[in-house]
Amino acid sequence: MPKENRFHILDLIRFFAAFAVMLYHLTARPESSFEVLEELTRFGFLGVPVFFMLSGFVIAISANGRTAYEFGVSRFARLYPGLWICIAITIGVIYLANGEVFSPYRVAANFTLLNDYIGQKNIDGVYWTLQTELKFYACIFLLVLFNVFHRFNVWLSAWTALSVVHAAIGEPWFMGWFITPVWSPFFIVGVALHHARKNGFGRFNIAILATASALAAFNLFQAADGFLSAPSIYDRLVCVAIVALAGVLLAMSALGRISIRGNRTIFLAGALTYPLYLLHNKAGKAIIDASAERLPEWLAVSLTIGLVFVASYGVYRWVERPTGKAIKQYANRLPAAISRLSRLTLSKDRG
Repeated sequence: MPKENRFHILDLIRFFAAFAVMLYHLTARPESSFEVLEELTRFGFLGVPVFFMLSGFVIAISANGRTAYEFGVSRFARLYPGLWICIAITIGVIYLANGEVFSPYRVAANFTLLNDYIGQKNIDGVYWTLQTELKFYACIFLLVLFNVFHRFNVWLSAWTALSVVHAAIGEPWFMGWFITPVWSPFFIVGVALHHARKNGFGRFNIAILATASALAAFNLFQAADGFLSAPSIYDRLVCVAIVALAGVLLAMSALGRISIRGNRTIFLAGALTYPLYLLHNKAGKAIIDASAERLPEWLAVSLTIGLVFVASYGVYRWVERPTGKAIKQYANRLPAAISRLSRLTLSKDRG
């Protein structure tokens, strides 16, 4: 996101969402002994729909005023270098912890994030959220490519309507190939808040936000079954309330009602979110399980969280930041280089 458009409070929301997901995976496991702590951390999975809302808002800002090429380069540089090194770290940790080996084909498929299309399982279960994000990026890319991204009234209405129909009757059945129906309302909320920030709360934005918010609550109410063990009505309502609170914070930030002054600590918290999310789950659990006979669980979990933070900083500092910068610099020079080469080739042909 351009520096002048940065919403620093979103860095904190993103960080706490990632930290909540990490605590959910490491302390709310069936075999864990954190009975009291688990009553709180078992709701940590809600960081995922919060991510999706934030993504809808931030990606809409990122796409605004960019060409499809610029947007694609930006998303590639942000998504893939960190993913590749985190996959490599995860594979190494799992091998050292329990000797598990992954086939080169499965690893290569995971490197693309398209492995679900070719029947290859995720190396780490959290990658499903990246695949959901990638589908969203692809749709925004196409809207920018065909110069219709600015026509929010058309495509947001169509997307919202399709999401409602899919929730009601499961059609169109192929929608999930292009954009994930269950989580679409969360992206829509984020995009609509971006639109409201630019154009105000007219009837269109109010209608989209109301419909998407209601559908998001409905979908989350149902989706709780996949993350909580035998959730009660109370549990489901708590899930909806927590994500609704995050949505209110996002809306207040988008509309300038709340803001915080940025500093290096806040920026770093936001920067660590992506590698933290990628590294904590499968590798973290492998470390905890490998040390189960040597350390009490609370100490193993604490040390693992510390290791994840250290590794995340290393990935950000020595991989994500320099690699992302290099990719963008090279990509910015590439069109001009191709143009010069074309002119040179053309002049030679005429000669």
